[in-house]
Formats: sequence, C-alpha cells, structure tokens
Amino acid sequence: MLYFSNVKQIFWTATAGLTLIAAAYAQTPGSKGKVVEFDAASIRVNEPETGFHFGSSESSTGGPGTGDPGMYRCSKCTLATLVGKAFELQNYQFPGRTAFTANTFDVAAKVAAGTSAEDFQLMLQNLLKERFGLTYHYSEKKMRGYNLVVSKGGSKLKESTDAAPQAAPNRGGDQHGPGTGSFGRGGGGFQGGGDHGHTGVVSFFGSARYRADHQTTADLARLLSDQLGVPVDDQTGLTGKYDVSLNWTGDNTSSAANHAAAGGGAGHGDHGGADGATPRDSSAPALFDALQAQLGLRLVAADQATARIFVVDHAEKLPTSN
Repeated sequence: MLYFSNVKQIFWTATAGLTLIAAAYAQTPGSKGKVVEFDAASIRVNEPETGFHFGSSESSTGGPGTGDPGMYRCSKCTLATLVGKAFELQNYQFPGRTAFTANTFDVAAKVAAGTSAEDFQLMLQNLLKERFGLTYHYSEKKMRGYNLVVSKGGSKLKESTDAAPQAAPNRGGDQHGPGTGSFGRGGGGFQGGGDHGHTGVVSFFGSARYRADHQTTADLARLLSDQLGVPVDDQTGLTGKYDVSLNWTGDNTSSAANHAAAGGGAGHGDHGGADGATPRDSSAPALFDALQAQLGLRLVAADQATARIFVVDHAEKLPTSN
C-alpha cells in the first residue's frame, strides 16, 4: 500500500518574523454546523539543523483545556506531528508518517474564546488543508495488538496525591473494546498528558525512560501503543491518576514481534535490538519486563481486528507563505 504519494517540492524561503495573519479558508463544518478556523495563524519554516543534536526538541502547548486556551503553539514540529495532532492519530494509525519529517515548523494560532476541543481539531485540520494542500483517506488493515492488564501480584502504580495540573483532555476513546472489532475507533493521540505534546519518553544509546504525573492507565496504554507500533487497549480496570516512572531498553518493535511469537506470556526472553543497532544497557530490562517489574502491569496478546489507517494522498513539503 502506498502511504505517501504525489508530493510536490516547493522551494520557499521563510521570513524570520512570526506575524499572525488571518487563517486559511476553512471547509470543515464545526460542531454547530459553522465553518471553523483560527482567528489568526502563522507557520514559519525552520532552517535545517546541522551537527549533533539530542533527540527531538518539539514542543506543543496551549489550546482548549490548557493553561493558555487562547493561543496554540507548536515549536519545531514536523508535518507528521501536526497531522497526528489534528486527526488524533496514534503511531500505528499513521505508518507513512516518516515521509513527513524532513522539515520542521513553528506554528502560532490564535484560538477564539470558548472554542471546544473538537472544534480546535477541525481548525488545525483546515489549516493543514489550506496551507499544505493536505488530502487524505482512511483504509482498513488487519492487525494484532495487546491488552494492558494488571499482573497477578497486583499493580505497583503510585497514585498521585497533589493537585493535577490543568491539561487538555485525552479523547483516545475505545481502541478495540469488546465487540467493536476495530482498532483506533476513537482516534487515539500522541499525547501523554499536558498539552497533547510529547509522550514524555527520553531515549539515549538504546535505553529509554518515561516520567509523567497524573496519568491514567489509558494514557499509559497510548504511550505503549506508540512505542510498540501496535494497538494497546487498557483493560486494567484501574480508575485513578498515577505518577508513572518506567525505565527500559532494547528495540521495542523487535520486542513486540518476539513476544507475540512466544504467545504473549511473561517468559518472552531477551529482546535485544536489531543487528547493527546501538548496544543497549544490559542493566535495564526490555519494555515487557520493565512494565511488569516496575509497574505491576503486563501486556497480553489481543485478538486480531481491523485497524483504521490514515493515508495521505497529497501534501506539499512546505506551506504556502504567510
């Protein structure tokens, strides 16, 4: 299947300023039948990074449900990140996302008072359609995933005790709940809390760690889904908010494949990285082991179902000018 096609290269020099302008002409109706658009929006193209830099420096803040509901900003974000946020996609739903990571952008958009989270997403979708010429469709794909459950020894999650920070709601919905037969039915998202920005994962030389407060087990399931590249559904039955700390190492994709081949049991063995990958820290466990040892949770193979996959038909690599 072709996930990325007909991309036309446009050479465009970005201006240094970040001047807000009237938003693009929107075509998608909002929750009340109106056409929704940002009050004003600007997209600036960043210069390509040179030399060594540590991981991703993307930052996504503001918008409905956050501490700054009137202004949305996305700094050094790729088109893949913007598309994922606009359509609430999890990584497995957007397998063609690597084709949209060559350039990074600074986005600033003024959001009208009282804008709902649903209308905010429509505004971002409309902006991408107008400025990048984005067209797309959905396809269906058979896929196996995992259920996140509590281990026999019980949960080791630490319940949050202080006041939760104001955050945008996670509306991932039921990914493959009983009887639905469909992964990604609710869309999911890249968010791990806060302003729907990063998942909170920091990776370096084959090891990774995740730190986040006031997280639900549904938030954790979305994180695991993005790390493994397959659907993960929260079946823990836990309803609290937790301060999550998780350390692991190894190639997550290989781990998932090996674990599935082993039948999803706890004794899945050592899941090292692929040949030629950065050597992992032998003192840290693989993700499946870390989840059980550190959080008292485990992943069990789920029945095959139909995943809803996002396919880009066309998108410009650079936006039209402000």
